[in-house]
Amino acid sequence: MSRAETTRERILAAASTVIRDQGLAHTTTKEIARAAGYSEATLYKHFQGKEDLFLAVMRIRLAPFIGLMVRLPEKAGTRTVPAHLTDLGHEMLRVYEDSGQLAMALFAEPALLARQRAVFDQTGHGPHNANLLFAEYLRREQQLGRIAPTASPVALADLFLGACFQRAFLVAFLGPTGRDRFLEHDPDRFVEELVAAMPYAPTPPAEERSG
Repeated sequence: MSRAETTRERILAAASTVIRDQGLAHTTTKEIARAAGYSEATLYKHFQGKEDLFLAVMRIRLAPFIGLMVRLPEKAGTRTVPAHLTDLGHEMLRVYEDSGQLAMALFAEPALLARQRAVFDQTGHGPHNANLLFAEYLRREQQLGRIAPTASPVALADLFLGACFQRAFLVAFLGPTGRDRFLEHDPDRFVEELVAAMPYAPTPPAEERSG
């Protein structure tokens, strides 16, 4: 990694921490630069400002998840459906818990939200694509006879991702004390029960599988 790349990475890491701890509205480039160990002048050599930094942090946080979702439809027919859904459920909880609070900061900054929406309009990117790609994966599994034929892949994708989002929201909103009092916070059990609730195709009798 070059010196410029190292500097950029340190600034992004500092921005992520400061924005998460203080909120986007109360974060300044001066604070981010100080947390990274650089001057504001150095920060502005790499980024246009606080908003540019915020969007860069979001892209980095979401990159592994986006890659997973893009590849998911091609995994239909491999391993087992519950195995894929278990991996996805844990990844969704991680993404929503890790990036959810940052994403919500967009709603406190109307200009920044409008800018991000414009990018989505121009590129076709956006959070809705996770639902579309997941639904396509489920549709392919359904065609292979591994998801119940009467199930709606679109509805299943929305229900599965929506459940993960709500769980992550409750954990973040209630905080450590509140979640222990009001929420049975066991991610492994949550994902296990969510995966078990999916409508899989009935397993054919042994003679049908062998014949």
